[in-house]
Amino acid sequence: MGSKRGIAVAIVAALLIVIALVFAIGYYAGRSRSAGQGNTTENTEPETEISTVDELLDTVTAAEPVSRPAQWYGAYESSGDIERDIDLAGFENRCSDVYAFIEIPGTGIEEPVAYCEDAVDPFWFSHDIDGNPSDKGMIITDSLNGKDFSDPVTLIYGKNPDDGTMFTGLAAFHDPDFFKTHDRVNIYLSEAELTYRIYACYIGSSDHIMKDYDFNDPAAFNKYYDSIADIRDLAMNIREDAKPQPGDHAIVLITHCGDESKRLFVHAVLDEVRWGK
Repeated sequence: MGSKRGIAVAIVAALLIVIALVFAIGYYAGRSRSAGQGNTTENTEPETEISTVDELLDTVTAAEPVSRPAQWYGAYESSGDIERDIDLAGFENRCSDVYAFIEIPGTGIEEPVAYCEDAVDPFWFSHDIDGNPSDKGMIITDSLNGKDFSDPVTLIYGKNPDDGTMFTGLAAFHDPDFFKTHDRVNIYLSEAELTYRIYACYIGSSDHIMKDYDFNDPAAFNKYYDSIADIRDLAMNIREDAKPQPGDHAIVLITHCGDESKRLFVHAVLDEVRWGK
């Protein structure tokens, strides 16, 4: 038993000696090659030997930093590539005031959004994308908001014609079951996709909320959304964990209803940004 163990030890020792000799020969051969290259007339740099893990890591080229959009949404981490390719340029060729596209899954709402400089008599609310007079008009925002959804609250208007286009589909959010299973609004800009989570749907006064609240003031922002949370209406649907907070970017979708003194409101808050290509 002892002799077998001694033989095994001897074999291991011999192997270690052989390995050491191989490394030594390789090392001196490398030094000789470097010296030989140094005697040539060419201006060549000596080979760099990496001897530590830190040196190895230092030789790895760092990945290029992601180029963020210069717009406000570039401050948000992107959730990935834009999921749908919208030909905004095609819409803009027909109407230079188109700057976005809105999609609300489950409602059939998929429309370009036009900007109207005149908030009192918005042109595109009574004309189609080609500038023809139209009872349906277009989905619009106006000059009380910016043209990029960067405001704390952006109002988006659309009519509800009998053919089911424009914002007619918003009425689906009156159904509690539909409201529970559909909570997204997607807005596409030229370089980003903004996904909003729906907070509430209800019928309220047609009074213009921008005239009553300065949403840049956190106190006014909270006051407005607290007033929505306090509404006592059995026909109202609300998702309490999606309540907008100061610093958020929210949208309000607004359309007509049977009573001209009332409007149908659907509120949503920015939940996800995609700006990858």
